[in-house]
Amino acid sequence: MLVTIEQNRTYSRLDDFIDSLADRQLTCYASDLLEQRGCENMSELGQAVKRATEVCHSMHLPLQENFKVVFRSQNGKVVQDWRLSPMAYLLMVLNADPHNDMVARTQVEMVRRVLHM
Repeated sequence: MLVTIEQNRTYSRLDDFIDSLADRQLTCYASDLLEQRGCENMSELGQAVKRATEVCHSMHLPLQENFKVVFRSQNGKVVQDWRLSPMAYLLMVLNADPHNDMVARTQVEMVRRVLHM
């Protein structure tokens, strides 16, 4: 027997307004890290996003204010991407592969800034 559970949620204008406010903070795309050579492929990028969402979840930061799955056209194909807040983007860089030169340099630079070096 197949059972399907559907969650019906009605959106009010207030919900739409709150969503649009959250969307305004999502100014980066995860795929920007691919273009900057911070990740080698979509799988590695997905892992960095996953780790960044886990950080937000652990710190009880609202995911909807920092991450949004989107679909974009790339070379004639539709691919999954994420719109991110600047904080989520930096968390993603911090959680990307540290063997990557760009990621390692960014991590060191962020630590230096925190330590005011």
